[in-house]
Amino acid sequence: MRRLRKYLALSPAGRAIVLRSLLLLPVVATLLRVRGMECARAWLERLGPRAAGDISTLAPSRIASLVGAAASILQTRCLPRSLVLWHFLRGRGTSAEIRLGVTKLADGSLCAHAWVEFGGLPLNDSLDVFERYAALPSLTGRFRASHPKTLSL
Repeated sequence: MRRLRKYLALSPAGRAIVLRSLLLLPVVATLLRVRGMECARAWLERLGPRAAGDISTLAPSRIASLVGAAASILQTRCLPRSLVLWHFLRGRGTSAEIRLGVTKLADGSLCAHAWVEFGGLPLNDSLDVFERYAALPSLTGRFRASHPKTLSL
């Protein structure tokens, strides 16, 4: 009931972002798992900017917060969350970058993480993401990888 009240208190644009995120996140997560990152990105691009709705009144940080709220309900991982956020930002004409970072865990294994940057700052993560992860080159515009299915974040 509390979530419903919070949802109804949102602006129409905010409600649209949450609802669309709840629809897009599971599809993107499934596409990532089954077909890889290039397929998920291409599918979002085919939806086009109109699929994002009229969200020009929302700040990028607010869009990130709304996508994050939907992602927490669905317990969605960082890469689908970042791709959906990137899609909405593109829809409002905002230039943002999807970033991947890696860190080495105590047992020697690597842990990867995805986030979206706007103006050089993370939108859907805290500023210490730069301390926790070594950022790889931006993925935006260069989604093609030799083994895209290996990215399961």
